[in-house]
Amino acid sequence: MPTLSPGTPTDSSRANGALRRHVRWVSLALTLVCALTTVQARVLHYGGDEAFAPFESLDAQGQPVGFQIDLMRAVARELNAEADIQLQPWAATVEAFRAGRVDVVAMVQTIERRAYSRFLPGHAALDFAVYLPSGRTAPATLQDLDGHRIAVLDREPMRETLSRWMSGIRGPFVRTPDTLSALQAVQRGEADMALLLRAYADPLVASGKVAGVEAAPGSLSLQTYALAVAYDNEALFNELQGALARLEANGTLPALRERWLGQSPDVAMRVAFERDLREQQRWIWVLAGAALALLLGAAWALRYRARAHARERERRRRAEQSLQQAHDLLERTFARNTEPMLVIDHASGVVRDANPALIELLGEVEANVVGQPLRLLAHHVGLDNLKRMARAIDVRGEIDGLPASVTPVSGDPRPCLISAELMNVGDQRVVLCIVHDVSERLARDAVFRMAYEQLRIDVPSEPDTEPSPDVADQRVREFTRAVAHDLRAPLLAIQGFVSLLRERLTQGHTEEAIEYSDQVEKATRRMNSMIDALCELAQIDQRVQRRDPIDMDALVEETWRLVSASDRSRQVEMRHDPLPPARGDADLVAQVWQNLLHNAWKYTARSPHARVRVDSFELDGRVWYRVTDNGAGFDMNRARGLFQPFRRMHAKGQFEGTGVGLSMVLRIVRHHGGDVHLRSQPDVGTVAEFTLAPSRADHHGA
Repeated sequence: MPTLSPGTPTDSSRANGALRRHVRWVSLALTLVCALTTVQARVLHYGGDEAFAPFESLDAQGQPVGFQIDLMRAVARELNAEADIQLQPWAATVEAFRAGRVDVVAMVQTIERRAYSRFLPGHAALDFAVYLPSGRTAPATLQDLDGHRIAVLDREPMRETLSRWMSGIRGPFVRTPDTLSALQAVQRGEADMALLLRAYADPLVASGKVAGVEAAPGSLSLQTYALAVAYDNEALFNELQGALARLEANGTLPALRERWLGQSPDVAMRVAFERDLREQQRWIWVLAGAALALLLGAAWALRYRARAHARERERRRRAEQSLQQAHDLLERTFARNTEPMLVIDHASGVVRDANPALIELLGEVEANVVGQPLRLLAHHVGLDNLKRMARAIDVRGEIDGLPASVTPVSGDPRPCLISAELMNVGDQRVVLCIVHDVSERLARDAVFRMAYEQLRIDVPSEPDTEPSPDVADQRVREFTRAVAHDLRAPLLAIQGFVSLLRERLTQGHTEEAIEYSDQVEKATRRMNSMIDALCELAQIDQRVQRRDPIDMDALVEETWRLVSASDRSRQVEMRHDPLPPARGDADLVAQVWQNLLHNAWKYTARSPHARVRVDSFELDGRVWYRVTDNGAGFDMNRARGLFQPFRRMHAKGQFEGTGVGLSMVLRIVRHHGGDVHLRSQPDVGTVAEFTLAPSRADHHGA
């Protein structure tokens, strides 16, 4: 038998076989090492809030501690993984989670968060507390919060909590950007109390940053805390769900709740039970929906009908209340008005109504006036005056300051000014007549007395002719026009709307009745503002003349600061040239600047580049002060009544105001012996000039 040498094919095969066995063993070893390395290297990345104790926070050494930290370490052990816990500001954690750098977070479910997160069942409840000023009585239930100003965080979880658990509480809610702001709102009195998470609010209260604010006893569990993973990470979701179930079953999770949150296992069971119950209810409604559809429809119809009846009762109650309020308003504006007034039916001449002031002036009983023809009052006013009034109403539709003596039953005549106007109230035409007793003013005001006597002499025999008024006559007419002509419109509006309100309420039209009651309230407010303005206007002539030095520059600067403070967002170019001083009553002159500068501010509101200038000039030895603006302006052809009370050059809806400002300016300036001039052009602007010094002719005449 031949002998084989070492280099033969048989030795080569054996060597190759041994080499293959070594390679297989090395590959198997490497695979095992890689597998072990992979198992050991699995890390569960968890992100949390660095300041959310006792759930999760950083201790003094910067190490993460809290309920959620211990829970995640227990979960990691269940999954044979290592827990990598990263705590940082919550906004940064959310950003890392959404970018995929964090696997798991724990937070409250909201609609926005469900769009990018998949939530596990809740495993803990977040405790809220009510924080209020020290010594205040704490609310016992959620319903006790109703009607109080409650500071809350303006964040999505809290908004959903309010809509879900506190929809029946009206608040109002004071929404704040953070917990400290909410507590400070309570501290400053801007809110009655705050509803906040204990995890954020308790440390701030304990730190003393919000002195005088404390937490009410007890806690409210309004939000459920749950783990969340990326929406598409179903594998991790299932692993975490199984781990939490095992930790709940073996008592680890209940023990952590008891240790960190002070929540007994019963609390967790209740949270889980409520969650499961809601799930079962949803399934029940889905399965039994068809069977209950008719029943629910009938119940909805009955409920809707009951609510409709309730709404109708409420509307009627409100309408009846509005009617009573309207009667009260009418009582205060007509019945209790100190100016004698009566309402006369134009067709029949019968007195429909008279206020107590008129009855007192005449000295009659009400039955002898109301419901009686006006001609029966001829012995009080005079038959000629009644005829003259009737002709004026028929020709012009109004009487503007007719001087007449009114004789009461006592027989002592009283000088009066009578004004009247024909107006429509509903489908009837009535005459509102106002009798102004001027006896006291005649006694103390010589100028007024001269004007009154001149007016009596100049009274025309026919209503379509008028005398040429002098200055004093104009003052009397201006006063009576302000008192009578401008007050009767809102007064008759009140009477008319009250009648319509009563009629609509009787017919069951409650919505229309409520609208009419609103109109009554608006008319009353308008009348009251007119009366207040007239009171200020009437007091100017009664002030003692003063000639004190006045720093006009300081007065303009101070007035402009007050005027412009009403709207800091507006940009108005104000140019103020140096002004010479003046002499007079500083309080009254301040009102002149107030009205002129306020008009300039107001009427430039619609100018793209608003400009106001204040300067002065000298003419005929008198110093004139001037205010110029580039505002809306007005048509000088319509400016006959510019300085009369309540005469306005613009519609009420365009610019606000009572229409008394320029009347007051004229009264004050003339009280000082000066004068006022206005020039204006629509869409160009207005120039207002006034002087406090009398003219040389006035000095010579004096």
